[in-house]
Amino acid sequence: MSLDKIRAWVASQGRTDVTAGRSERELAVLQRVARITMDLDGVVLFQGAKAGKGGEQHDLAFGRRMPGRKTPVVFCGVLFKPASGPWFRRTDISGPDCVRLCVKTTSEAAKRSAWAEKVREDDGLKPDTEWRFVEITPDMDLAGDPLQDLIEDAYYQVAGI
Repeated sequence: MSLDKIRAWVASQGRTDVTAGRSERELAVLQRVARITMDLDGVVLFQGAKAGKGGEQHDLAFGRRMPGRKTPVVFCGVLFKPASGPWFRRTDISGPDCVRLCVKTTSEAAKRSAWAEKVREDDGLKPDTEWRFVEITPDMDLAGDPLQDLIEDAYYQVAGI
């Protein structure tokens, strides 16, 4: 899925455009995450009512359609640092061009990840024990398997596989 398709979805669904005013690195991270997630079966884009409001919810989330459910089960989300305004997380994003990838996974699965030392517990004002995050810094390589493995683990866990 390209950024153009994300922007078209945002425009057609009346959603918050999270790509506006973002750096090339932030857009590259979003592009890579979207390509990984949207290659998986039954994945759709998702935004909550508070998307784009300073990290309270994911700016853009990816959910898996499940039989018998009206809404998708969100397993992955991207958080950008807001250009201005409040930040509703306990820890700030460490620097410019950093993006948080939030995944719904267990601590055991996070420990098995190649990025285990970078995975942190949810730092929301009301932390959710099922969520973890990785801060993707400008020096991290997006082309390797660690990012894909982390996302795919979360995808399979929401389905109970």
